[in-house]
Amino acid sequence: MKIHSLVLAGAIALPVQHDANWQLLEYSRLEANQVTFSEAGMMVTVDQSASPIIYPLENPKTVAKVTVTGNLSNLLKVPAASQGQKGSDDFSLKIGLVVAGDKTLNGFQKMFSAKWIRKLFELAPDGVGVEKIYFLTAVQNQGLLGQQRQHPLSDLIYENNVWLLDKTGDFDLTYSLEKPQKVIAIWLSIDGDDTRSNYTTTINSLVLEG
Repeated sequence: MKIHSLVLAGAIALPVQHDANWQLLEYSRLEANQVTFSEAGMMVTVDQSASPIIYPLENPKTVAKVTVTGNLSNLLKVPAASQGQKGSDDFSLKIGLVVAGDKTLNGFQKMFSAKWIRKLFELAPDGVGVEKIYFLTAVQNQGLLGQQRQHPLSDLIYENNVWLLDKTGDFDLTYSLEKPQKVIAIWLSIDGDDTRSNYTTTINSLVLEG
């Protein structure tokens, strides 16, 4: 059975209770997270691991607001001020908006690009390219809130530290974008490979609003 995202009054609720249409990828040299789905939502178990979770939208969607609810079992083993830096580049929740744009890969670039980059461009519909993955990031230290950066490893990754997630238990997070973005997919990043962390992030709901 094919399960679609639920569209209500301009909002899209992604089907986090079902694995249909979600794509679970793996990095070549890292242990992958364990991802399970139930009535409670999507459970991502991290054991010193990392792996992308992708949901391609049926049609490009203008997104102005993102709301996510869920639960965090443990905090990352990360020094307070160094999260995101080399050796501490782990986050318990990053919601990536794959933004439509003009960038494409030619045949030569496809041959030599990393697997995740090839996958990123495959998400674009015919006639559409990719601009970037715009990550809405939850940080563990108050001092990192509001910081933004283009990731040093790729000009395709832009991060905006919009949420504070410094306690275990349930969370309810909302962010309104300063400028709405034309989004073709959602790219979730939840990891613990750098800091050798062990925890579970459960996503009970994930809603995109235009």
